[in-house]
Amino acid sequence: MQTRYRAAATALLLTATAALAAPGGAADAAGTHHASAKARSLTVTIASTRKGPAVSTNVLRPGFTTFKVVHKSGKAAGIEVLRLRKGYSLNHLLKDLPKVAGETVSVKAVRRVDKNVIFYGGADVSKKVPSTRFAVDVDHAGKYYVVSVFTGQVTSFRAKGTHQRRTHPSADGQVNAARGNVWKVKGTLPHQGWMKTTNNALEPHFVEFDAVLASASDQDVADWFADPSSGPPPFDNTKPSFSTEVVSPGHTVYWKYAGTAGRHVIACFFPSKMNGVPHAFMGMIKVTTLS
Repeated sequence: MQTRYRAAATALLLTATAALAAPGGAADAAGTHHASAKARSLTVTIASTRKGPAVSTNVLRPGFTTFKVVHKSGKAAGIEVLRLRKGYSLNHLLKDLPKVAGETVSVKAVRRVDKNVIFYGGADVSKKVPSTRFAVDVDHAGKYYVVSVFTGQVTSFRAKGTHQRRTHPSADGQVNAARGNVWKVKGTLPHQGWMKTTNNALEPHFVEFDAVLASASDQDVADWFADPSSGPPPFDNTKPSFSTEVVSPGHTVYWKYAGTAGRHVIACFFPSKMNGVPHAFMGMIKVTTLS
């Protein structure tokens, strides 16, 4: 989402999702995808327009899908792909939203959202980043929503047929969420390329990288997240932040990114199902160096 130190970043996503039932959202893009049994890859374009997200096809076959996100709205946009579990309707979600994204957080509502909303990840585009990509396994037949996080506009597509084996991008780096809500970094992370993120934890998470000031030590970063009122944020605002959107437990997203070399803090601001506090302020941070 690329919004600096977002204590309420998830509120943006969940509040925006309320527009799923509102009029004025973008309609499904015309066209149907008929993937052959021998297809090796599939790319679907999501255009971020002033009227909302528009998908290049409204039906596709389940399987790994690369989404190319194109900026056409004139404003920054965060695109999230999600699905709702059977028995949990849009009305249910809309009733839970004020209790999750409001000033007073209901832990019970957070738990219902965690259980019933399946987040697949996503990507951000803007004038500076007019096009990017992410790839996820569209793993089940059914209806998927494509949400413009910042505006709440939405469209959808359906996955029909049997699951097809398709390729996905090769990862240049890997950052995973592990049980206990901790980050696990595999190998050296380049400052740009394709990142692979698997959520092996028990709650939804998203990955955000923020550059750290040269004058701030790793302990300074940890101290600020432990108590944000202790001093100014230790982030270097002259350098870009980058992230993927929310990913549910058991799911993997490959996401394209471009940052700068040097130290960054990895953080997640999704609210905890234990107490409603954003995970980063409960210790889900890790300082790492990008090559």
